[in-house]
Amino acid sequence: MDTVQALKQVFIFKDVPESVLEMVARVAQEVSLGPGETIFSPGDSSNALFVIRSGTVRAVPEGGAPAVLFGTGETLGEITLVDGEPISGTATALERVDLLVIRAGSLADELAARPDAAVQLYRAIAKSLAGRLRRAVGMIALAKNR
Repeated sequence: MDTVQALKQVFIFKDVPESVLEMVARVAQEVSLGPGETIFSPGDSSNALFVIRSGTVRAVPEGGAPAVLFGTGETLGEITLVDGEPISGTATALERVDLLVIRAGSLADELAARPDAAVQLYRAIAKSLAGRLRRAVGMIALAKNR
């Protein structure tokens, strides 16, 4: 599967036009990691979005929150891609993991001549993050009511 087709399978890119995904694909780097290898750890300033093409990743947030498993078609690093802040958790490959790594600087350079494309892409990322936030708030409210 080519990179654009892989990106189309990712939830945060579902509403992004193919022409914009082609721009994202041009800056995406393919990376493969073995079991136990670290993708990122606290304080890393990768400023990148990690798209899981295949495999399973264990993410552990700082502060003692429970680990979360991510798999094919899911993403990590959306927040640091947007805000540029250092990463605040650890992500480790549980098995062979194939990633697309989209670095913020490379993406910004690619989108510089097409502000309309940047708006479409970052709006899609913002909608995805807003949806996650809504679900998290709902789960917190549910847990408080028990």
